[in-house]
Amino acid sequence: MRPTRARALALGLSLATATLGVVAVTAVTSAPAQAATSAAYPFPTHVTYKVGVTPAGSQSSKDAAVEKAYNSWKSTYLIHGCASNEYYISTKGDGDATNNGPVSEGQGYGMNIIPLMAGYDADAQTEFNGLWQLVKDHEDQYGLMEWQLDGKTCKYYSSGTPDGATDGDLDIGYGLILADKQWGGYTSAAKTWLANFYNHDVASDGHLKCEDDDSTADDSRPSDYMIDHLRAFAAYDPSHDWNKVIQKTESIVTDFTASYSSKYGLMSDFIRGANGSSPKPAAANYQEDQPDNIVGYNSIRVPWHMGTDALENGTTVAATAYADAVKWSNCLNTFSGGDPGKVWPHMNLNCTGFDSSPDQGDTQAEEAGDSAGPAAMASGNQAWTNAIWNQLATNPFGDGYYGETIKMLVYIVMAGDYWNPAGTTAAGNDFSISASPASGSVAQGSSATSTISTAVSSGSAESVALSATGGPGGSTVSFSPSTVTSGASSTLTVSTNSSTATGTFPITVTGTAASGTHTTTYTITVTSSTGSTCTAAQLLGNPGFENGATITPWTESSTLGSAPINNDTADEPAHAGSWDAWLNGDGKADTDTVAQSVTIPTGCSASFSYYLHIDTTESTTTAKPDTLTVQVLNSSGTVLSTLATYSNLNKNTGYTQHTSDLSSYAGQTVTIKFTGTETDANGGTTDFVIDDTALQTS
Repeated sequence: MRPTRARALALGLSLATATLGVVAVTAVTSAPAQAATSAAYPFPTHVTYKVGVTPAGSQSSKDAAVEKAYNSWKSTYLIHGCASNEYYISTKGDGDATNNGPVSEGQGYGMNIIPLMAGYDADAQTEFNGLWQLVKDHEDQYGLMEWQLDGKTCKYYSSGTPDGATDGDLDIGYGLILADKQWGGYTSAAKTWLANFYNHDVASDGHLKCEDDDSTADDSRPSDYMIDHLRAFAAYDPSHDWNKVIQKTESIVTDFTASYSSKYGLMSDFIRGANGSSPKPAAANYQEDQPDNIVGYNSIRVPWHMGTDALENGTTVAATAYADAVKWSNCLNTFSGGDPGKVWPHMNLNCTGFDSSPDQGDTQAEEAGDSAGPAAMASGNQAWTNAIWNQLATNPFGDGYYGETIKMLVYIVMAGDYWNPAGTTAAGNDFSISASPASGSVAQGSSATSTISTAVSSGSAESVALSATGGPGGSTVSFSPSTVTSGASSTLTVSTNSSTATGTFPITVTGTAASGTHTTTYTITVTSSTGSTCTAAQLLGNPGFENGATITPWTESSTLGSAPINNDTADEPAHAGSWDAWLNGDGKADTDTVAQSVTIPTGCSASFSYYLHIDTTESTTTAKPDTLTVQVLNSSGTVLSTLATYSNLNKNTGYTQHTSDLSSYAGQTVTIKFTGTETDANGGTTDFVIDDTALQTS
């Protein structure tokens, strides 16, 4: 965990707290509703980066991971206060400000995260406006944010004249541009902010100063080198010479690394000589109580920023950032043995770890490994990228605000959801389509089904009309429903009669939307109803769970130790009888499962059905903190197919029967498994109740 020490941004600042009045503040779980402008780039707005690789896995799974992380981050760190129209990002867990108050760095992070999550978060504009209001209410003499405020009073409390910090001011400016592109109406505010920043945080030669009242002409801080932000400033605000700032920043990176870390590209927390051609590491005790002449908690952010610029702008425009990102990535990958949890927060410029006074023993910080994610992607190292992505789903060392907030932004970048307000990478709407199972078998006179799933592959969800061509003569193909919103699914049914042609036939399923068309193929095999060797039967044991406490051949599990198969029908009535399988609904994080293994005879068509009831106390209309998956697994436990996925958004009155065709698994022993997962992220709870299952062969 990162030590709870001040990351002072000016010489001699203390963490003394003034005695001030107290104003109530509350953590945000659901922001107050107000009329908001529709998001132009609602989450997830997928982008295609110009270089590198992306983490393994489906786009939908990456988006879901970001949503889950956002729910946790928002409920922990977004605070409604001090004034009724203000919000701030708490430094909870890190001690960066008294009473877990805000620092401008965190306020800027929040003003980047929330516009990027608009559309998923229906209250995003209200929350952004509250963050911006707090900034406006606490501007210093130069019109930039006072860098450190008390968490109860929101008063500036450090010694000396209130001043601003370059990193926070950069992110606040970028956040205003994001908001203007997302909702509109922030142009004047953004351009005023950028003018103040240019006039007070940029030196005359173009290098970035450490703070707006910096009287030292030659120092700079590499963690402020957010070159992708500067490129957005240049595109948005042509009245200032941002290209000079970009070129000077790139020259500092090139000159410094050539002299002090030519192989590894590492940069110290602070630099002196930034106003010349020979920048060098600052003295060890230059500003903070960690060595400032090596990589520390400031510069661990450099691979994140360099990698992001390279991903967005490619190897030509962002040549300097790309070259440095690749070197950082290679260094950290080699040093850690490919384990991001073993990246140290303090590194010497020769890519060796620093474990000496005053940071003896400080060798673990989630943000040290997480920050390498965008650089790993840009470098093209798939295994290293995957390892970092997998760590993002955890908090291995119990980090607080700093690590968790950096992780949130890295998550958005790595998931491919970091759209560029300069307009260079935002993708248009598009979708994908698939069939599961992709094939089936049916005897003449019977029917087979497949789940046709759609997903948003870029941009926003859109209406998709489904149609089919091909198939055997004498059959009909239908969809229920025939039109879906991308991200939803439909059931394809192939119905046959006694004279339907036998054989194997491909059916082309076409999805048509405003963005274009996509197809997938479902293959149906029709067998003769005469002389069939299949004996019609219902194969599941205890299909309605009515054997009571003797649940075999079902198996069940619960991380809370409860029994999903039960007869608590006073709270959740069964579809029929008095027993059912009730998954989740405990108001706590929990995973429940119910499963049964079954052998489907060779030559049989097989139809699996179940009745499902879902009720929930979740208030969200967009988030999916609670889910139920229905899957088919082989004897080794490998998932062969996900038949359906439900969430709290699918709540219904009473029971609905669902069916899936399992004919393609004839001749195999498979396990049918229901898995309910409740995160308790939003404070509500969801009940998934299953009853009257059947696996019918014909």
